[in-house]
Amino acid sequence: MLAVFLLSLGFAVLFGLTEGAISEARQASYLMEGTNLAQKKMEQLAAHTWSRNFAQQACIPGGTVEGNEGEFHWLVHSEWGEIPQLLKVRVEVSWTQRGNPYQYILESLYAVE
Repeated sequence: MLAVFLLSLGFAVLFGLTEGAISEARQASYLMEGTNLAQKKMEQLAAHTWSRNFAQQACIPGGTVEGNEGEFHWLVHSEWGEIPQLLKVRVEVSWTQRGNPYQYILESLYAVE
């Protein structure tokens, strides 16, 4: 009888550990997806000329462009730096997981001619 009780207790502990590991893996997966989305947005901007980015409103100096992709909401905010022709670009990706808000921010500086 004691053996059955200990075996049941062991399974309960293992189940709890497995559930926690799955939750952590899911959270890490969302963070990786958010990171990849921010990097993708930044790479899309860098792949084109800035005059084209401005014309297509993919990036608006002094303003914000936003959208959604799947479960993620993204913002591209840019502003001119203190040095002329230096553009500071900030990509923010946010999402909600189990009712908790999360956010990933990526910033870069670009020389714009």
